[in-house]
Amino acid sequence: MIKNLLIVAFLAISFSIAGQEDYMDFEFRERFREANLLMQEENFDEASDIWMEKVNNHTENANLNYKTGYALLNSSKDRKSSLQYLKIAEQLRGDKFSNWNINDYDPFDPQEVNAPIETPYYLAKSYLLNGDFEEALNNFNKANELLGNKHHLKDDCLRYIETTKNAIFFTNNPIPNPKIVNLGEKINGKYDDFSPVLSLDERALYFTSRRARSDSSNVKTIAEDGKFYEDIYISYKDVQGEWGTPELLNINEADKHLATVNVSPDGQQLYVYDGSIGDGTLKESKMIGELWSEPVKLGTDINSKHWETHITLTPDGNTMYFVSDRPGGHGERDIYRVVKLPNGKWSKALCLPKEVNTKYNEDAPYIHPDGRTLYFASEGHKSMGGFDIFKTDLNDDGQWSIPENIGYPINTVEDDVFYVMSPDRKRAYFSSDRVGGFGKKDVYRIDLPTPPDEINLAVLKGAIESPEELPDDIAIYVTNTSTDVTKSYKPRARDGVFVAILEPCNDYDIDYTINGISIKQETISVDCGSSYREINREILLDPVNLANSKFVDILVDVDPKTGKTDDVDKQVGSTTTSDDGTVVQTKTSDDDVTVISTSKDDVTVVSTSEVGTVFFDVYYGYNQTGTDLDKERFEIFVEDVVELIEQKGNIDITLEGSASRVPTKTWGTNEKLARARVDKGKENLLTAIQAKGVDINKLNIKTIDSSVQGPIYSGDYKNIEKYTKYQFLKITGK
Repeated sequence: MIKNLLIVAFLAISFSIAGQEDYMDFEFRERFREANLLMQEENFDEASDIWMEKVNNHTENANLNYKTGYALLNSSKDRKSSLQYLKIAEQLRGDKFSNWNINDYDPFDPQEVNAPIETPYYLAKSYLLNGDFEEALNNFNKANELLGNKHHLKDDCLRYIETTKNAIFFTNNPIPNPKIVNLGEKINGKYDDFSPVLSLDERALYFTSRRARSDSSNVKTIAEDGKFYEDIYISYKDVQGEWGTPELLNINEADKHLATVNVSPDGQQLYVYDGSIGDGTLKESKMIGELWSEPVKLGTDINSKHWETHITLTPDGNTMYFVSDRPGGHGERDIYRVVKLPNGKWSKALCLPKEVNTKYNEDAPYIHPDGRTLYFASEGHKSMGGFDIFKTDLNDDGQWSIPENIGYPINTVEDDVFYVMSPDRKRAYFSSDRVGGFGKKDVYRIDLPTPPDEINLAVLKGAIESPEELPDDIAIYVTNTSTDVTKSYKPRARDGVFVAILEPCNDYDIDYTINGISIKQETISVDCGSSYREINREILLDPVNLANSKFVDILVDVDPKTGKTDDVDKQVGSTTTSDDGTVVQTKTSDDDVTVISTSKDDVTVVSTSEVGTVFFDVYYGYNQTGTDLDKERFEIFVEDVVELIEQKGNIDITLEGSASRVPTKTWGTNEKLARARVDKGKENLLTAIQAKGVDINKLNIKTIDSSVQGPIYSGDYKNIEKYTKYQFLKITGK
């Protein structure tokens, strides 16, 4: 028996000596040193490869298990796998070494076989990542007991105890039925893809990527962390609603960081982060055709010698919110505000109050097109861990509401940042380094089944269409008739799209111009009780030489079926129309006169829509009926009706038709025309609902109202603004 014990002891000593000799081996020491240097440079992917290679040969080495787990936890690989190594490291540290060598732990010594006192802290973070919140909390509490009050992780540990409790609460009370979709491998890849910026029409997506360029122009320029520098890409949505292959913006340089921050509401200014100057600078680039100008540093009190990371601006362009770590804030990085003064200059920067900013980091503010709802990322407040996305509202008294965590599973224990939202609040985009993506950071879309709040907002979405190249000198002027403030918009050169935000309780004069000459005018009224509405416009340019054409404003009443003018006083002239009755060209003389028009009307009244109510309206030209004048919006309305039926079982439908007092020979009387508008609207609705496979008996037609309204006709049929607002069909379902 004694002999056997001696043999066992000898074998154990021999194994220990062999192991120590291996640790002193030149190749082992060089690889150990290399992996440590890679971790100092935060190149955790390559470091983890070396540590895994070594730990597989030394499974009982607490230090190698710790370093492998730590590197994996911070890598872009399978970070969940860090748990197995950190568990072994903590077990060996506790069981084999107890508290031995805790104070003398040397991370740079290849012969070090113990794990450091910080091991339970990182083990807790790995448990958190793996969704085991109870074990995470146990190990954070354990780490808190071990770490001294002056330890650099002490405050972080206490904070993680709080955030882990928050994670338990939010995961037990998730958001009902959110659909979170990874945007796929066209947008996301094995590299970091983040900071999505969305155009208001949701057709253009800007984002930042650290990928290898398709032309290999950046393969030899590597940043200090071992990754490619940040580049800005843009992807356009096709007619099927799929994102196209991202295109590298022309303003990127291979050897410096350039990242997306924001885009102006009209899509003409792109705000970027330039990481090549000091700690980081915010810049502005302007769209010129399909290219972007050289980014220029933002003036005023925004940039400083400190770190400015992100900016967002209100739809009216009068307020900017940005992030800085300058002195004088409430914590590390804070959100600041500047406002445009009456003299056109910008105010000094003001730090938002402690209701918004915390002693931790805030970042990535995004002001919704309503101008009052601010989304931002924060490590403070009731975060689940890392950055979470929060929402706060600016009240009528100028105070910010207490920020709300927008909830799980949008927020996770990982960093969830760069949140932007569609104007109707039905979709949002953000970036996250949650487990399960293509790389460490990916871009995601959220489909929210129920918008969080009612929105008092209207969005004008238009497109200038031309069979030839779009002229450079097209401009759309939008004038608020209450304030007499005019803003100009240019269509996107690629597809002719333009977007404008229209605030409620205002009338807007819209003037479409080419080379300073007005080609079409209209008035849009947005009443005070409106919910979210979209107004769509398509302007078709005649396929003649636009530069040599004369543009005049002519009222032409057209039968949508025949394309002929109605004989009111006299025939205006021969007309050329598209299949849907759109006027393309009118000949009134031997000279070419190009009439720019659409099947939409010159006055659009945006009406009230209650919560739980679906609404459709169409405003007519002379003698028109039906819903084909706004076919796309009618189809959306039908889908909304079907969805409401699915929710409520049955719904009430109210139809209202109106005619102006302009005489009509086609219908005999204005009363018959008003009634025809109601009847045709009802017929189209029932037909469309039936085509969707829905029982039309689930529609309760409660009210059918037709009327003749407006001023007495005085022969001024050209006065569109006077009469068109009384020529409409309105359908409400609730």
